[in-house]
Amino acid sequence: MKYKPLLFASAVLGSGLFVSNGQQPAPGAIFTSDQAEAGRVAYENSCGKCHTPTLLGRTGAPDELPPLSSISLEYQKFIGPRGTVPPLAGPVFLSRWGNKTAGQLISRFQETVDYFALEENNETTVNITAYILQANGAKPGSSALTRSTDTLVSSVIDTEPHAASSRPTRP
Repeated sequence: MKYKPLLFASAVLGSGLFVSNGQQPAPGAIFTSDQAEAGRVAYENSCGKCHTPTLLGRTGAPDELPPLSSISLEYQKFIGPRGTVPPLAGPVFLSRWGNKTAGQLISRFQETVDYFALEENNETTVNITAYILQANGAKPGSSALTRSTDTLVSSVIDTEPHAASSRPTRP
């Protein structure tokens, strides 16, 4: 009879370990809130003109808002006649960039920044990337994002339902 309490305690502890092992760890933070805020401002003044304030890009629909005609001719030329711009938030973005590193994402954004000669300082593209990661559900922390950050994008994105409320949506 002395063994029943011990057996019960072992069962409770064992089931607790099973539950904790079944839970996924919280995504790691790879950028600071200051970087994301600076990135938001830079995005709104540049990338957001084509990718839209919602980060959901353009589908090319004739009635799409804001209209393609509202951006500069240089931006329209860059977009081309297809009129589409890929989303920087949501499932399509994550399917394209989730298995790539944050450093690779920064490099891709840098190509566009170089085309438009938008770089205000060496950190603008890094900060825009931090903002886009945050818009997709990543949480800021104390580590700064750098061009050499080799963390997979998908590993920092919180895809739980509560994160969806912080993501931009189409109006």
